[in-house]
Amino acid sequence: MAEIANIIKKIATEGQKIHTYPAKVIRVNRDENALHPEDEDAYSVDVMRADGAEISHVRLKASLQDKEQGIICIPKVGSWVLASIIETTETRAFISQYSEIDKIFLRIRNDDDTYFQMQTGGNGSRLSFKRLESEGNPITNTPPLFKDISSIGYSSDEVKIDFSEGQGYQAVIQDESIVFNHEAKGLNFAMGDKFKVEVGENNLKDQLNDLITEISKIVVAQGVSPDVGALADINAKINEIME
Repeated sequence: MAEIANIIKKIATEGQKIHTYPAKVIRVNRDENALHPEDEDAYSVDVMRADGAEISHVRLKASLQDKEQGIICIPKVGSWVLASIIETTETRAFISQYSEIDKIFLRIRNDDDTYFQMQTGGNGSRLSFKRLESEGNPITNTPPLFKDISSIGYSSDEVKIDFSEGQGYQAVIQDESIVFNHEAKGLNFAMGDKFKVEVGENNLKDQLNDLITEISKIVVAQGVSPDVGALADINAKINEIME
């Protein structure tokens, strides 16, 4: 932030003009050493001006060193942008306007090493809270490890909600079905054309079918035996409702 403040102060005191030029994005520079490598962070792009000159590492955010948080708009390769020069140095520039955006990242770091993150693009969006599990090691080129605390992702055909770092309840909502499950507990409840309820390897429909089968075997010596035909009808209706 001090760097940006100094630039603004210098422009104000020296009366410098900010030069802006149109350019086409020719390359997005993915950061292989990003703190959040799974998110495909990018902090700069290479562009080509209308006169054919190529400018490398045009900034997508104020500071290329601060990778912990911030908002990043990644333009589409081949799209036109406006690039503005920093401190009259033509090789130092930032993207000031976009014509097409491929992805947007928003990341906020909290004091307890948890992060709120939003990632959105043309194929869908994802909101999440995640926690820093272990620091990376630059000597061994090991990136830090993050785990989701909770997340919600949605696209044109699905909404997915996760809790407790993937070990809690999960909900997946689609056009023709809804599924709730808890992988650690082996719980699964689904609604589509039929209902499905499972706990571990036990399926509720199968258990009801087995129960009716066993009741149908009962023969009463004195009195009335179970109505096998009625039980068969009940079993058929269960199969129509459940899977």
